[in-house]
Amino acid sequence: MEGKSLAVVVGVAGLAVIALGTVVLYSGEPPPPPERPQPPPPPEVLMNSVLKYSQPVWLALVETDAKTYKVPAPKLDELRERIPYYDEFKGRKRLKIRQPVETAHLRLSLDVAKTQAMLEGQSYAADHLVLKITNRTDKYLAYRVDTAVADSRKCLRKGDIEHNALVLKPNETIARTECQYRKDESLEITHVEIMELLPIQGHYVGRLPASPTMTDPRTSGGHAPLAGALCPQTFSWRDIQDGVEKKQIGWRDVIDYYARHNCEEYSFYRSYRYRTDPNAVLPARPLD
Repeated sequence: MEGKSLAVVVGVAGLAVIALGTVVLYSGEPPPPPERPQPPPPPEVLMNSVLKYSQPVWLALVETDAKTYKVPAPKLDELRERIPYYDEFKGRKRLKIRQPVETAHLRLSLDVAKTQAMLEGQSYAADHLVLKITNRTDKYLAYRVDTAVADSRKCLRKGDIEHNALVLKPNETIARTECQYRKDESLEITHVEIMELLPIQGHYVGRLPASPTMTDPRTSGGHAPLAGALCPQTFSWRDIQDGVEKKQIGWRDVIDYYARHNCEEYSFYRSYRYRTDPNAVLPARPLD
């Protein structure tokens, strides 16, 4: 009799535990439903991503852009060739007023001209040191002419002259302001780099913004594209700057990439380097 009573008690206790567990389980909020799998990107996105890296689509875009800029459409072999690069000067060369200096590709001359400057939001005419840069060739040139003044802080209020800070058209002369003119002001040429471009490449590179990575903000004010609008911001200049500071990326790497790619469809990536192999894949992909 006692055994039956014990069995009944154990049975009742077991049922109570089960009931209690059931109450605890369902007394709180229901568990969240499992996350639904994310739908794939729209077909047009996948198609665009695949197609833009196919050579026929890339080449067709180049040909369309050539028509837009009214320049000859290059052949595939021309686009794949190494772009001639010249490190024409590195050091310190003082440039005197009306005493030009020439490199293999450029003529550099310094003059004094009156242009508009800014002071506390007000515009006024002032004498400026103006550097004139002449393309001595019949080719489009990507150019980088670095200069130094005694104290760049004195140039913060200088005016700007509209020009393209990255590309010179054949036989073109551009003018850029270096600083407001002072009798004791001097200008030194410190570095000159050149890349010879096809006409379409000149227009491609000429649309890049005048980033501090590529140009000196003191001298690149007034930067304007050769035609069309400036490129949209499609990659991080800070990432490029980090690569420059670590001496992993140079000016010619960025120029080389954008000489071969429309900036509205393609973005520079950090592992890209100036190309010397005409058999390298185009368009360039991060995994190549």
